[in-house]
Amino acid sequence: MQADDGRIGTHLLHPDSPVQRLLRQVNRLELIQGMVRDWALEPLASSLQVANEREDLVVIHAASAAAHTQLHYRRQDLLDLLRSRLGKPDLRLETRVRPGARK
Repeated sequence: MQADDGRIGTHLLHPDSPVQRLLRQVNRLELIQGMVRDWALEPLASSLQVANEREDLVVIHAASAAAHTQLHYRRQDLLDLLRSRLGKPDLRLETRVRPGARK
């Protein structure tokens, strides 16, 4: 891809474009979000949002302190599940309360 090529099609189709990297990251976060929702079940599931994944870290936002507390007590179960499904034995989990994080 040339630096002066401004056609949107080029950016959408080229596998190394920033747009493609962003789309891959979005798909990865949606995959992890699905795992979290299946694990948590309702009503907790709708209060959790996967915010980011970096190397061996997954960041999850809880919509309330109550949801965060539930997640805290079940954290190891979720971590074990994500480690096995993502194939990352050193995966770490960071959780934060973010009111308004509900999707």
